[in-house]
Amino acid sequence: MTKIRDEIGTLAAAFGSMAADLKDHQDKLLTYARDLESVISKQGPELEQEKTSIETRVAERIAELSAANDVLRNQAAELSKRNREITLFSKMNDFLHTSTTEAEAYSIISETVTQLFPGDSGAVFVLNASRNMLEAATVWGPQPPANLIFPPNDCWAHRRGQTHLAIDHERWCPHVGNDGPMYVCLPLLAQGETLGILHLLDGQPKGGQADEVRMTEKCDLAKILANNVGLGIANLKLRADMRNLSIRDPLTGLFNRRYMEEALAQQLHRVTRDKAQLAVIMIDIDHFKQFNDSSGHDAGDAVLRELGAFFKKHVRGSDVACRYGGEEFLLILSPSTADGARLRAEKIREDAALLSVKLADNKVGAITLSLGVALFPDHGAKAAALIKAADVALYEAKHNGRDQVVMSREESGSIPLKCS
Repeated sequence: MTKIRDEIGTLAAAFGSMAADLKDHQDKLLTYARDLESVISKQGPELEQEKTSIETRVAERIAELSAANDVLRNQAAELSKRNREITLFSKMNDFLHTSTTEAEAYSIISETVTQLFPGDSGAVFVLNASRNMLEAATVWGPQPPANLIFPPNDCWAHRRGQTHLAIDHERWCPHVGNDGPMYVCLPLLAQGETLGILHLLDGQPKGGQADEVRMTEKCDLAKILANNVGLGIANLKLRADMRNLSIRDPLTGLFNRRYMEEALAQQLHRVTRDKAQLAVIMIDIDHFKQFNDSSGHDAGDAVLRELGAFFKKHVRGSDVACRYGGEEFLLILSPSTADGARLRAEKIREDAALLSVKLADNKVGAITLSLGVALFPDHGAKAAALIKAADVALYEAKHNGRDQVVMSREESGSIPLKCS
């Protein structure tokens, strides 16, 4: 029994000690909790401030990245635009380099401008042969220029030889209406020569301060266009001049024999296909040697030049007039009938007799012509045979007294006659 009480006392003492330890730990935990609450209460505003600062920095960084992305997107759009412009210029220059007519070239220029400046209007003006007027070679846009021909001095760009940008009505070009849209005129230059102007009319309504920025940007692009167009037109004119040198007789300005042979072959092919007729008129100046003998070779050249201008006025658009050689000329009338060719030849002979050729204010003498006419296919089925038939008829006209028209006989009965 005593033993049991001792054990119970021991247990009680152990539980008492344990309770004291628990109470001590509880007090420590309460103290730690109070200390932790104190620390948290002190650092809470700092943490909140740090959180706000981090959120601000994140927002700023996001804004910076967004702005940088906008810049990159704008740069990409600008690069795409520039690449498109370069492609258009390259394509235009390639087509201009291979174009064979002015109409074809100006059509290419017009198509390019409408893609570079959508919604805008304008025109390319070029100097005429006399260089006293600027004439519209091509126009484009919903509101093309009202004046399609005007003196060069009516354009400030042409007068000053530099770009003229018109945003307000100060220094408005006389060829542009005062109530029209904003515009820019740029001279078309090549090898130091002014060929004309590029005239570009703004297609957007005026909007205050944005106008100057928009027109300045258009002006910069238009300068590049004007440079390309100027070189393109100059190259086209150069090729045309070179071609003219190869197919034109330099004294009379008529086509030469080489071109005549090509043209006759083409015309014969066409009339054969269309089952039509074609006439060849061979023409010779009567007593041409007398002009040279009496007044020198300058007189003979003056006669040839005068007849060159005369024949240009007496041919239709489908006809071909050429200097065959020496004092001989050849006309291709396509299409034509026998009666029509004979009447044309007689008209030429009569009108040529009315020409008055002067050399140093002195008349060099009257001009008379002998003419031989041959008809396809009646007098020749091939070019050489047709020319031969006309030549035989010409010699017959000269043999019979000159100053007359002779129609070729049938192909099988053509007999060359020598003139006395």
